[in-house]
Amino acid sequence: MQGVRICVISGSRAEFGQLTPLLLKLNKDPFFKLDFVVTGSHLSEDNGNTITEIEEYPIDITARIPIKSIADNSRKGIAFQISEVIAAFADYFDSHRPDMLIVIGDRYEMYGAAIAASAFIIPMAHICGGSVTSGAVDEVYRHSITKMSILHFTTCDVYRRRVIQLGENPDFVYNVGSLAIENCLNMELLTEKELRTQLGMPLEKPYCVVTFHPVTLEQDDSEKELYELIHAFDMFPQYLYLITLSNTDSGGDKINRIWKEEGTGRDNFFVVSSLGMKRYLTALKHSAMMIGNSSSGTTEGPAMKIPVIDIGDRQKGRVFAKSLLHCEPAKKEIVEAMERAGSAEFQAIAKKAENPFGDGTASEQMVSILKKVLSAPIEMKKEFYDVDFEVGE
Repeated sequence: MQGVRICVISGSRAEFGQLTPLLLKLNKDPFFKLDFVVTGSHLSEDNGNTITEIEEYPIDITARIPIKSIADNSRKGIAFQISEVIAAFADYFDSHRPDMLIVIGDRYEMYGAAIAASAFIIPMAHICGGSVTSGAVDEVYRHSITKMSILHFTTCDVYRRRVIQLGENPDFVYNVGSLAIENCLNMELLTEKELRTQLGMPLEKPYCVVTFHPVTLEQDDSEKELYELIHAFDMFPQYLYLITLSNTDSGGDKINRIWKEEGTGRDNFFVVSSLGMKRYLTALKHSAMMIGNSSSGTTEGPAMKIPVIDIGDRQKGRVFAKSLLHCEPAKKEIVEAMERAGSAEFQAIAKKAENPFGDGTASEQMVSILKKVLSAPIEMKKEFYDVDFEVGE
């Protein structure tokens, strides 16, 4: 039997990290013929040129689709990038038509690729639908991709119900847990000494892992919020701060400029473009706490049993573990949250907190479901699934 052609797209470091266990299984299984397409910040030097990490894995890259306008992450620039992604993937799908496209999450690169695939009537499977991030424009992209997809892999039951509420047939909406959790539970990591040595970090001081992205629905406030965070850090000189730069969202360049400028004047700031998945998970495991507004704080953070401080509204609406503290983006509140997260009492809570996103078998479940779904012709005509409930006036 000739393999069923599956196309998987990755446009950022976070996506590839999560997709790795699924990619490795799809690549190894003779039922599938894997097309792996790399785009977005993977091909940008300013964003760490993370294609080099991908090249270390036994996964062939089928195509590299650069986004020429990626340096401009103004709101107008992001709109142009989406249009460029649509055009580029229209060209790609015109000559490389898969039996199914798999997209993950809510990045604008995934949104553009999904639009192009929908024009070619290519069946899509969407990973990580149903979550809510009311502080980020990604919310719109995520739910739009859900409506363009015929198969859904959610990370918890709350998110599964939301996808069904969007009108998707429950028979094709599966709660499989998070691929990120699978990495946390199964990946062989570095030792803390190996990590610190590679990054040039002193061995004796505890450190915090920091990732702060622009709040894309409140962009004008992102820089102010970042300075509030930095001023809070100055109140805790006993910590080192391992800072990974922002993604390519609108306003991300301003965030990164501030980190680099502020980092040059502080010997306890260690600013890196990207750690790569193994070093990133190692960094989380041995950290005193994770601080910022990354979605990683809601998944990898709890799985690594560390305190997480979530700042502002970017992740508002997501399911949170008990190891997560939320605070407003103000110095006073951040300081209070850091004091709480650093206490012996809360460290103990984080060690015992339950991870709400599955048992680490997501990729295995996905492969099994994909085989079942793709063993028969796919019906592309979707009927809207009406949920039986009353809406108050």
